[in-house]
Amino acid sequence: KRGDISVRSALTIHRGTANQSQKSRPALVLGVDAPDARNAERHDLQFTRSYYETIPVEHRKHFACRIVEELEPIVQAHTIEGLVMGEV
Repeated sequence: KRGDISVRSALTIHRGTANQSQKSRPALVLGVDAPDARNAERHDLQFTRSYYETIPVEHRKHFACRIVEELEPIVQAHTIEGLVMGEV
């Protein structure tokens, strides 16, 4: 219910900065969209078939996603003003 979670832009995770170390900086970004917003085609959520099959059926119906054998690179479908992509 309202107030149970805090939501921030994914841009706040690394602020678009380059990774200067040898350590990876993994992050999970969960996108939530209103049912009538129709933004799924811009975000291209993907699940590998093997992982998707581990998700309970009652949860699967809430994902607008592609099922793939191997994850594919995602191409940014919109411009975010001010985002620095590793280089200044």
